[in-house]
Amino acid sequence: MKQFFLAALLLTSPNVAHADAIYGCWTNGTERLVVEFSKITSPSGASPQAQIDRHTAIFTAPESERDAGQTLVFRQLNDNEIARTIQGSTDSTNREIWNPCNLAIS
Repeated sequence: MKQFFLAALLLTSPNVAHADAIYGCWTNGTERLVVEFSKITSPSGASPQAQIDRHTAIFTAPESERDAGQTLVFRQLNDNEIARTIQGSTDSTNREIWNPCNLAIS
């Protein structure tokens, strides 16, 4: 019973990213993004409306954050990386790689 409880706790914790899904906590080393099944918590702590599916999260950056007003796309690349881009941008320098909060690489 203890193993079941521990497994359930780990799967629902917002501090870890879930394998093969974008859900969880992600960081670029200075900012944190938490993606839940139907909610985003942006780096400033805001909860903007978002389109979220298993591998992608899309939302407009709140006014208090960098790239305010821009539509941000976070797309899962693998279990340990998501790419942050500005929707419609063709400039490859706008692509950032984020890692799970518990596996952050500096």
